[in-house]
Amino acid sequence: MIKIVLNGNAIETSEEKSILQVAKENGVDISTLCFLDDCSNVGKCGICSVEIEGQDDLAMACVTKVKDGMVITTNSEKVDTAVKARMSELLDKHEFKCGPCKRRENCEFLKLVIKTKAKASKPFIVADKTPYVDDRSKSIVIDRTKCVECGRCVAACAEKTGTNTIQFIKDGDKTIIGTQGKKCFDETNCLLCGQCINACPVDALSEKTHIDRVKAALEDENKHVIVAMAPSVRTAVGEMFKMGYGVDVTGKIYTALRNLGFDKIFDINFGADMTIMEEATELVQRIEKGGPFPMFTSCCPAWVRQVENYFPQFLDNLSSAKSPQQIFGAASKTYYPTISDIDPANVFTVTIMPCTAKKYEADREEMENNGLRNIDAVITTRELVKMIKDAKIDFAKLEDSEVDPAMGEYTGAGTIFGATGGVMEAALRTAKDFVENANLENVEYQEVRGLKGIKEATVNIGGNDYNVAVINGASNVFEFMKSGAIDKKQYHFIEVMVCPGGCVNGGGQPHVNSKDRCDMDIRSVRASVLYNQDKNLAKRKSHENAAMLKMYESYFGGTPGEGLAHKLLHVKYKTK
Repeated sequence: MIKIVLNGNAIETSEEKSILQVAKENGVDISTLCFLDDCSNVGKCGICSVEIEGQDDLAMACVTKVKDGMVITTNSEKVDTAVKARMSELLDKHEFKCGPCKRRENCEFLKLVIKTKAKASKPFIVADKTPYVDDRSKSIVIDRTKCVECGRCVAACAEKTGTNTIQFIKDGDKTIIGTQGKKCFDETNCLLCGQCINACPVDALSEKTHIDRVKAALEDENKHVIVAMAPSVRTAVGEMFKMGYGVDVTGKIYTALRNLGFDKIFDINFGADMTIMEEATELVQRIEKGGPFPMFTSCCPAWVRQVENYFPQFLDNLSSAKSPQQIFGAASKTYYPTISDIDPANVFTVTIMPCTAKKYEADREEMENNGLRNIDAVITTRELVKMIKDAKIDFAKLEDSEVDPAMGEYTGAGTIFGATGGVMEAALRTAKDFVENANLENVEYQEVRGLKGIKEATVNIGGNDYNVAVINGASNVFEFMKSGAIDKKQYHFIEVMVCPGGCVNGGGQPHVNSKDRCDMDIRSVRASVLYNQDKNLAKRKSHENAAMLKMYESYFGGTPGEGLAHKLLHVKYKTK
């Protein structure tokens, strides 16, 4: 332990800590912009400057380690003047138009402008934003008029995905963020997961909006517009209405969607239960046939891109079952019109997703049946909240309402899809019942839960042991493959989710500022909503979903994985 003086107060601490860490632990506020603890991003912006006695130059608190006897001042006139000057430099290159900006309520840069009272020396005015905006991707948009060059997106891409797709690149005499050769994200090895967007403190990175698609459909009298939200959406919407973290707002979302004018309110959890029927059946079939193993989950479109771009040798190992979004979409354009007496061409299917890669998935050419797209529009959690706020709906005061039953019922298994390990657990619940022809009471597989990067277990199904693994985060996929584990051990079933923590931490979820990201693990907080729902639902296995079973019996011929079900609900990915 060492002793330092911080703003006149004697403090005992350990020397391996940074000034920023020690200040935080002792309730001293130091402004930051580039700092992002979970991406190890430090030392880029100079906003966390502090004064150290005996040194002429100011030090950056995020990268400077404390030393015995150090006397530190965080709020001197010299510090305030330097930070304000640095903020003015950034404002000289930032389009400071907060009114129409999507991030005006949670912009970390704006909060610093207000705090420091900084002003641009010459306002950055752009008459034509075209050269600064790259919106070619189906998932991600860059607006360089907003970029503050903090490096958080670059660090997030490197740390969380391991692909290093987004980088600082040279553009003439300037340094900008982008891909090598300024290629469209979709034409690179980018996974389109959106973790770069979540890391951005401003509106330099955002999702490709589908709000206009949705509004046009709602205004079209010939369109029957249905909507369904993913499991993770209900874990996070409340955050953007100041209701706190980890609040289940399922019923309020259903009500808000009715107020927005959707014709039917369904739930992607229904699609998750469908996916398990198909995926668990496929796993059982592979067990009976002896492979090919391992079977990988195919629910995460960013993981599918990772296989296509980095591990094409495993394309045949991907489950052919469509993701919950696409499987729901296929049923919405086939089964649903038959029970509603609606022309399938008039059904417009909207999903609400915690994910930016889902936009790319929905627009893939494979994702249609009978000439109709499975999904017509995908909006993120953030886009949903924007629609609710634009409609001036007082979300926090809404009464809860119920989902429409035809394609809205769901089980606990469908709910936990949103957390890492959830797809694996849901599939094991059903596969074990199918193989053992039993209604087993022990449905929780704790060994595949949690935030560990690579989780492994051996499960007994029908008297035989099977090795399973859950890989949490794209960077851990690279580690897993590099380790050679897949060649050394016979794995039978592997779940992969590209976003660390699973969909609860997807690239379309509400932004969490750098301070809150330090103070809590948002992944666990949001996942707790899903596990609580699972625990409290009467039905916890996908094959117990009565509305879904009715659909299989009346439309798909009763048997998952065969006939019409296989034709509509499965897809085979090919080498690019």
